[in-house]
Amino acid sequence: MQSYPSAKADIESSPAKGMLPAEPEAEALPAMDDPLAVVNALHQIILGTGLHADLSLPMIAVVGSQSVGKTSVLESLVGRDFLPRGSGIVTRRPLILQLRAVPSEPSGQGPMEWAEFEHRPGEKIVSFEKVRSEVTLETDYVCGEHGISDEPILLRIYSPSVMDLTLVDLPGLTKVPTGDQPKDISDRIRQLVLKYISSKNTIILAVSAANNDLATSDSLAIAREVDPQGDRTVGVLTKLDLADETGSAVEALKGMVYPLRHGYTGIVCRNESDTRAGVSFQQALQAEEAFITKSPTLQPLAAQCGIPNLARRLQTLLLEHIRESLPQLRASLQHVADQSREELASLGDQQVEQRMGQGPFLLHLISGYVRNFADVLEGRLAYRQQEHALPAKLVGGARLHYIFHRVFGQTILDFSAFSGLSDMEIRVAMRNAAGPKPQLFVPEIAFENLVKRQIQKLEDPALQCVSLVFDELKQLASQSDSSEIQRFPSLREKVLEVANRVIQRCLQPTNQMVSNLIRIEREYINVDHPDFIGGVRAMSFVQEAELELPPAAVPSDGQDGSSQLAAPRHEPPKAKSEDPLRLPAVPLIVTPCGEASEKERMDTELLKSLILSYFTIVKRKIIDSVPKTIMHFMVNAVRDKVHAECITELYKEDLFRSLLQEPDDLRQRRERCEQKLAELRKAQDVLSQICDAASQV
Repeated sequence: MQSYPSAKADIESSPAKGMLPAEPEAEALPAMDDPLAVVNALHQIILGTGLHADLSLPMIAVVGSQSVGKTSVLESLVGRDFLPRGSGIVTRRPLILQLRAVPSEPSGQGPMEWAEFEHRPGEKIVSFEKVRSEVTLETDYVCGEHGISDEPILLRIYSPSVMDLTLVDLPGLTKVPTGDQPKDISDRIRQLVLKYISSKNTIILAVSAANNDLATSDSLAIAREVDPQGDRTVGVLTKLDLADETGSAVEALKGMVYPLRHGYTGIVCRNESDTRAGVSFQQALQAEEAFITKSPTLQPLAAQCGIPNLARRLQTLLLEHIRESLPQLRASLQHVADQSREELASLGDQQVEQRMGQGPFLLHLISGYVRNFADVLEGRLAYRQQEHALPAKLVGGARLHYIFHRVFGQTILDFSAFSGLSDMEIRVAMRNAAGPKPQLFVPEIAFENLVKRQIQKLEDPALQCVSLVFDELKQLASQSDSSEIQRFPSLREKVLEVANRVIQRCLQPTNQMVSNLIRIEREYINVDHPDFIGGVRAMSFVQEAELELPPAAVPSDGQDGSSQLAAPRHEPPKAKSEDPLRLPAVPLIVTPCGEASEKERMDTELLKSLILSYFTIVKRKIIDSVPKTIMHFMVNAVRDKVHAECITELYKEDLFRSLLQEPDDLRQRRERCEQKLAELRKAQDVLSQICDAASQV
């Protein structure tokens, strides 16, 4: 196997530094002066807890299209054949490859090099053929036969022949699906690659074939999308031995084709025929070195060519990049940890129940629900739940205020005193109140009958207001459960049932009282009310209104109020003395006939003024008294009774176990969250060491 010097100092003097033992319980924190060991430890942590989607750790992502030698580059860096090979898309899951240099050990004292998979903890694999098989099996297990997945495989390789590096092998870019591959396989691979290389913490290792035009390189094209200036892209030109020594490959190495900040490295890897012929990696390195030395055009660029130079360059860039990314990584870890703490708090603390006991804990939950219900009515819960932003809509008790004053109150104010009451009906009422005698003044009984009829029309909207508040209280009751009580679906359901029963029991007394309010107003018409206009003022208003009207011909009135218009007299034909005088038949329905006389018109306007004045007084009283009634008989009654009802119905020892039973999925979520938070704390401790050490330099 090949062996080349490390860019880190004194690896041999620190035999344990950087090693990740197989047994988690024996694992030690990495050294403060080894940032790559810290990042590798973080990779292990976040992969084990599923945090790779939340955190973007510093890494080198290997990108390239199929058949450009991407697999050969990785195997040359390791010096072993360990990756699956074949036609089509072989790499279908990201492979996080952690290379860790270890000191050489005397023969017989354990393996000098081995591999470990994160999904097979505690198992050291010394056969790299088994490593290849395990990668294939694990890929097929998650992806099936032709699918792809963004769930990574974590592989650690310990060897004295490697340099400390962390790389991510991504699926090869393709343009056309072949065989049984999904039709959208190209787009899915592209999105997966973009997901990994979009992070500013990722160094992009863009692999291209030296014997192809760089303008057609898929890896450089996709890297340009996320890194247009080429600040974190490293170019690798494979198959240097197949390229024209005077062509674009040499120009690319000189930065004349598509310049990158970190430049390009040209390499010569083993080809398929060399592999079949049994050429070792050490022999391939020697052949590569000989080829570069003998080439007159590549010899001046020898520092940019060869696998050893590529390994040293990648290690140096990765270490520098890690140090630059540490502050951002520390902030990201803190943010994810804060989110995990909030999630764990929402899932509840089992230790509280254990410390308090089931009975007191049940009382605690019920009290919390009742307190939340009261806070919802008073408007306190909305602001407690909206710590970072004020509510954008009315919630809780504010909705009741809206019902009382904008829905009910405004509707009553807009209701006309003469809705469903015509002038003809007013004339009929006055005629009926006068009886057989002609009326001299506006009959008081007509005023009372008409105003009572209009007052009765206020009962239906008042009862509708009760119904609206009833529905709103049921809605508020379902929204008042705390995060603690949500852990227990059975208890939450029972508490809500009790609350709804209390609300339901308050409905009938409230309706009865509201109906009584309307009935009270109908039973006694108080014409001595200080705001009532009275007959004298009403008459003066009517007369003032009459003076403002244009003069018109006024017909003369008869004793009975009927009109007697002047008309030429025609002598009726003289009846024969023997014919008797007969009256016409009285209709079944009799109404005032003809146009209203001046007196009738004046009396009608006077009565309308009285009705309007008194009805306005009643509307104001109803607008004020109905909300007060609803608050006393329903809202406050529910608030005051629900706690006692819950205690009476639910605080029974035989119900404790069933009411305080958590769902299995919630317990599992809490366990996962606790494990995730514990690993995050561990990751923060690991990261704090290297951050603190860096600040002291």
